[in-house]
Amino acid sequence: QLSNGQSTVETASYAEFYDGINVIGGDAPGPDGMGGNALQVNGFGTEATIYGGNFIPGKGGKFDGSSLYVLNSGSVHIYGGNFLGEIEVTRNGIIQFHGCFLQNGTTVYGLFPDESELEITVRTTFGGQIVIIPDGEQECDTAPSSSPTRFPTISPQPTVVPRSSAWMRPLSPCTLLFVGALASFFFHQY
Repeated sequence: QLSNGQSTVETASYAEFYDGINVIGGDAPGPDGMGGNALQVNGFGTEATIYGGNFIPGKGGKFDGSSLYVLNSGSVHIYGGNFLGEIEVTRNGIIQFHGCFLQNGTTVYGLFPDESELEITVRTTFGGQIVIIPDGEQECDTAPSSSPTRFPTISPQPTVVPRSSAWMRPLSPCTLLFVGALASFFFHQY
């Protein structure tokens, strides 16, 4: 848990996480048990930067914990890692996904800069924010492709060739003669 017990940036906590680390929330198996969060980032100025690692929430008899729980203006920057449970962002907390990501409702999915995939449920309440930041080294193509996948593709955007409409084609001499005769007929009738 990263916390700021005071209300100033000077007392805030900061941590970085890399590959090879396991962050595990505690289990609470009883009938009313609530599993522990793998990582909680709490408080103004408190910040975690995640480059890798495994974030495993605790199991509970009633509720499981979250992989990440960001609250009270805490912030998390995610560049990689494995998250084996939901993420919750509340009370003006901010979570930033760096790479090629899309958000669809509560699901965030895409590719990190190392091209590892992520698809996770992120729940936001009371001003919690999800921010998606494209990586400058990575080409993100979120346009539909001819081979749909569950993740944004990293490929050139497809080129769409417009179809020509019938009105854009030149009229044949027979069609022009018919239209001219029809116009002449109506002109002389009225």
